[in-house]
Amino acid sequence: MALEEPDGSPRVTAIKRRSRGRVALILDDGETLTVHAEAFDRAELREGDLLDGTRQERLEGEEHRVLAHEAALRLLSYRPRSERELGQRLRLRGIPPEIAEEEVGRLRKAGLLDDEAFAHAWVEDRQLSAPRGQRLLRYELLGRGVQAEIADEAVAPIDDRTAALAVARGRAPRLAGLAFPQFSRRLAGFLERRGFAYGDVETAVRTVWNEHAAESEQR
Repeated sequence: MALEEPDGSPRVTAIKRRSRGRVALILDDGETLTVHAEAFDRAELREGDLLDGTRQERLEGEEHRVLAHEAALRLLSYRPRSERELGQRLRLRGIPPEIAEEEVGRLRKAGLLDDEAFAHAWVEDRQLSAPRGQRLLRYELLGRGVQAEIADEAVAPIDDRTAALAVARGRAPRLAGLAFPQFSRRLAGFLERRGFAYGDVETAVRTVWNEHAAESEQR
């Protein structure tokens, strides 16, 4: 049996490089600690070192940094993220808040995280997949931590009246055969849920109705 260190901390008796970028630390208390090779290298541990509180804290911190970077790149590969959204997702994965913010800053400096670019990409994607009004788009961006002035700039090019009419024309075939009161109520409700203002909704509903209704039924 190995002699116990004065403070009870285990000592590293062997270091083994594993596949897939991992390192196994064999400790004299019989435990094996496996970490990322990058975290191990940053922690500057050597065979024979005492894994006391200070060294263990440093190793854990470096491991969290590696995990944060891997998770962040994986999240960004799916779609752009705002700074706040990415930080929140990292914390949900168990990354300490200070390391999550550190990773956000690292990616910002590297040009991989940009709230302005995110806002424009968000608006573009929404208008291609499910068009909506400026008001709802701005609300969505603010909810993801984008600053108000950036959100305002991103939604400024949207012409709500034109967008509302395009959405109404796309929705109208599903309401074919309804009388005007039902047609109007359902289409107006749909457009309002997409964030369009009352005036733009009213114009779009009447325009689309008149495009399909008989002359005697036009409004």
